[in-house]
Amino acid sequence: MNNNSENVNVWIFPAGVLLAMVIVIFWDTLSGLYQQWMNNDDYSHGLLILPVSLFLIWEKRKAILELTPRMDWRGLLVMAAAVGLFTVGELGAELFTTRASIITLVIGAVWWIYGYAVIRVIAFPLLLLYLMLPLPGFVYRNLTFPLQLIASSVSVDILNTLGFLAYREGNVIDMGFSQFQVVEACNGLRFVLPLLCLGVIFAFYRPMIWWKRLVLVVVTVPLAVGTNVVRIAGTGILAHYFGVDVAQGFFHDFSGWVVFMVCFALFLGAAGLLSLLPGKPAPPRERTAQAAPTEPVNLKRHLTATGIALAVCLVSPMVVGVLGNVSPMVLKQDLADYPLELGGRTGRKSQMEAEIWAQVGGQEYTIIDYTQAGKPPINFYTAFYEYQKKGGDFIHSPRLCLPGAGWHVHSNRVRTLPTDSPDAYGGRLQINELIIEKNGYWQLSYFWYQGRGRNFTNEYAAKFYMVWDGIFRRRTDGALVRLISPMRSKEQVDEVRGDLDRFAVLTSKTLDEYLP
Repeated sequence: MNNNSENVNVWIFPAGVLLAMVIVIFWDTLSGLYQQWMNNDDYSHGLLILPVSLFLIWEKRKAILELTPRMDWRGLLVMAAAVGLFTVGELGAELFTTRASIITLVIGAVWWIYGYAVIRVIAFPLLLLYLMLPLPGFVYRNLTFPLQLIASSVSVDILNTLGFLAYREGNVIDMGFSQFQVVEACNGLRFVLPLLCLGVIFAFYRPMIWWKRLVLVVVTVPLAVGTNVVRIAGTGILAHYFGVDVAQGFFHDFSGWVVFMVCFALFLGAAGLLSLLPGKPAPPRERTAQAAPTEPVNLKRHLTATGIALAVCLVSPMVVGVLGNVSPMVLKQDLADYPLELGGRTGRKSQMEAEIWAQVGGQEYTIIDYTQAGKPPINFYTAFYEYQKKGGDFIHSPRLCLPGAGWHVHSNRVRTLPTDSPDAYGGRLQINELIIEKNGYWQLSYFWYQGRGRNFTNEYAAKFYMVWDGIFRRRTDGALVRLISPMRSKEQVDEVRGDLDRFAVLTSKTLDEYLP
């Protein structure tokens, strides 16, 4: 150990002050993360990632103390990028991005204060911290419903194969005498995510060739999903003999632990099988011994670097407060005044249940059923958001809600409708068209996103332009528009589509008179 490493305070003091500063400044964000770990079992593994990461850094202490702290300006660039990332998270109403920016800020500060050589030594423990973060909201929503449907569908197939009467409606399994729902908590992510983290740690430390490491990480997903399906099917079998109450309470929680231990055992088995396959890792490269640096740490520069890092952390919330917060945009007219006579049709308004509207999280909405003699009715729904923010007040896609309600999507495509307004959306309206069916009832459904002079069908594009408009136009308002018309059968789609196309164009044009 060289003279520079004899004073451990050179390493401990800046790290301790930096950690305390980050906790104080970002307390609201970090406490929200802790609450999500405690209250959402899908992410409870996040509680263990930080201590595991700190332990892995502690294991590297000898290698760290052999180095000399050196300021590296590239760390400041990473810190600046973290502030920009935090701003994007605020404008994009995405908690994941703001939380990831805090980790990025810490990595940048460590890089700036201690140098790239230290970052190389502890790169894996630092990058591991990103795995403790809950998934982005729109990614989570796009995963949970499909996983619920996969779990319920495959479970029903297993039950039928074993001779039990069962069929599925959405994410509800009906066994004749009883029903039980494959709810969001049973989507399997609570097994996938922690097993994936274990797979990453295991693959990193196990001596394997690169492709075996990759296989070891990837295999965790089908293992977790498969065992979750078996768990649900097993619940159905027990419900058949002992009643549906067996799917709740102690058995539900205890079976979760059993399933995870089975997952882990299968994972270890997969690792053992991979080790038997041909392909050995390259021997570690021998490092030539180098004389330890003899120059002492420049304490003045070291403390200056620490002070600058703390100043950047302190200023970050102020910068984000200026760039990341936008003012709400109010409607030009209340949606309550939306016309009940439109396109030759007569409308009748209806109300949404208060609990459902609270989950939607917008500021105004309207639901109107339009009818016309000799034509199928059209249900019109729009929800307006004055601005979109983290925690739920952002537009949710009907693409996720319909399957969960039991509707089977037979067709899902994007279409472009010509309009008579060349100045609006380039003279065309883009819509998502879904042909859906439930218990023999068919519907044609359109939905799209509209606002800020833009028209979207893709959730990811809408998210991108929400950030873009937040930065350059200082607004993130928008509306979801949905139209539904019933059909006697799938063969009637062309007839209904013609009416719905014309009404969609008219609706979009009329709604522009209300949107800011």
